[in-house]
Amino acid sequence: MFYEMMAIPDLSRIGSILTMLIFISVLIIAHEMGHFLVARRCGIKVERFGFGLPFGPTLWSKKIGDVEYCIHACLFGGYVAFPDDDPENPLPPESPERFENASLGARLAVMLAGVTVNAILGWVLLFFVFMNWGYPTTEAEKKVLVGDVLSASAPAALAGLEKGDEIKQVANVTVAGKNYESMAKQVQGLFKAYKNQQIPLLVQRKGKVETLQITPNAEGRVGIKLAAIQKYDPISDPLDGASRTTSFLGNVIEKQFEAFGKLFSGKMALNELAGPIRIVDQGAELINQNGIQTGLMLTSIISIILAVMNLLPIPALDGGHVFFLLIEALKGSPVNQNFREKVTQLGFLGMLALIGFILINDVNNTFINPIK
Repeated sequence: MFYEMMAIPDLSRIGSILTMLIFISVLIIAHEMGHFLVARRCGIKVERFGFGLPFGPTLWSKKIGDVEYCIHACLFGGYVAFPDDDPENPLPPESPERFENASLGARLAVMLAGVTVNAILGWVLLFFVFMNWGYPTTEAEKKVLVGDVLSASAPAALAGLEKGDEIKQVANVTVAGKNYESMAKQVQGLFKAYKNQQIPLLVQRKGKVETLQITPNAEGRVGIKLAAIQKYDPISDPLDGASRTTSFLGNVIEKQFEAFGKLFSGKMALNELAGPIRIVDQGAELINQNGIQTGLMLTSIISIILAVMNLLPIPALDGGHVFFLLIEALKGSPVNQNFREKVTQLGFLGMLALIGFILINDVNNTFINPIK
């Protein structure tokens, strides 16, 4: 049964999941709000502002002024709809309020507004974290914690191990090392050394030391994720904070392009791609382990990655529209509308297929066969 595959989440876990869902939703709404506000500023009419993709039921809809605001059940995205998107729209074809009739500069500004908002929001969020909590170091505190118990039927759950427990001794061997990584390897090694054997496990829980009896399985696993406590270097100078924020996010962008290279060269498998379910799950885990600042950091990174991804010249993404507009600027006339629409539709179908694959992959990696 499904409930045997994973532990029932506690209230703090549910709260962390809701927090990450709100963070991700803010990124989507902010992106679309960028398109919306710049379009209105440029005199372009907006028919609809949608949170979620327009497939399946619409959960909520209300017309305020001349704009319809919607929330769709398929929450993995958002959109801003112009009169041009509806062939039956009564607005005259020559109307300056149509997107296609706006100047090239105005259309470029609208298409670039979303990624610009994501880039600014990502930078501001990370700067806020650095100035309030400090810069995350490459080291962690010399403690090995239980980050999560993966299954209600795992040896860890049967032994009474709980998330947040600090592992002090395994089989009467004190956990020690020069850093968290070496201590975590020691714990994993001791579990493997006592396969199918009941051993004492000394843990510290809420300030109290307890001894549990645990039996690692035939593979030397007990069904837990180990976790560390992140250390931070305080920052007092805003200029230093700004410099570190820019450098950190520059490194994120560099790693993102490295990941693209590995994906296209076959060095990274498609099933390694993380989608919204896994991102929310990992973000919730980070919040539970190290505090809300780690969720904000992850949200900042996602915001920057969204900006980079949306700038790629792929039809159906902002970058695809920008690419067509740049061609128009070079040749002095718009790209053929029928060609543009067909390419965009193909790109959209491709994106839907990719989203479907990633969601299935997420469900597998998060619930059915959790990545350890």
